[in-house]
Amino acid sequence: MDLEKLEKLAKLVLEDVSDSSISNYSLIYYPHIRAKVKNLMSAAYKCLPEYKELFTFTVDSSYPYQARSIIEHLLEIIGIERESEAKIKEGRIFESANEKLKQAGISFQNNDYSSTIHNLNTSLELVLKDKIGIPTTITTINTSTIIDILAKYKVETYLYLLEAKKHILGIDNKIKHQGYSPSKIDCINGIKAMEELISKLRDKEIKLTDEVKNKIYEGL
Repeated sequence: MDLEKLEKLAKLVLEDVSDSSISNYSLIYYPHIRAKVKNLMSAAYKCLPEYKELFTFTVDSSYPYQARSIIEHLLEIIGIERESEAKIKEGRIFESANEKLKQAGISFQNNDYSSTIHNLNTSLELVLKDKIGIPTTITTINTSTIIDILAKYKVETYLYLLEAKKHILGIDNKIKHQGYSPSKIDCINGIKAMEELISKLRDKEIKLTDEVKNKIYEGL
């Protein structure tokens, strides 16, 4: 399911859970609405898997206002995702990285710390793609290796990149490979590292020698 269809489905389900006549009762008493919410959460998870924590909340024991809050958050995410995709298509990759940083902030406000780190990780990837000229059609890059190469040759802003690696990539890897649950302070450090990196690189170009370029492009 694409974002447009997911958005339409979310708005329809939002109407159901916003019915004032059911607001004081658990969704367990409304099996047809509960089924719609479950279906929406399943579709959202498939479309936006980086938000696993958000979409796996327990529907059966939830109240309509809880489902409404999740769906409203989902609609916020969809809006930012669509803006981000549009900017990538227009070649405004750095601006798209900013959108991902905004998403991280929204996830943080909703105590969804895993999604916060995942979005920061994507923002970091987009910044590197923009600043060192990697096509967006190359969907996966070894961000850690690229940062190590830039640090080895002391390319400008490498200290900020190393901080981003420590506070974002390091935590993201622990989430993916060790089942780690990031803390609030992990997210605060990650957001701060990404904000400082974006601020440093906003109006700058990363100048690479042919040697550095070859080292990076060999690994793509």
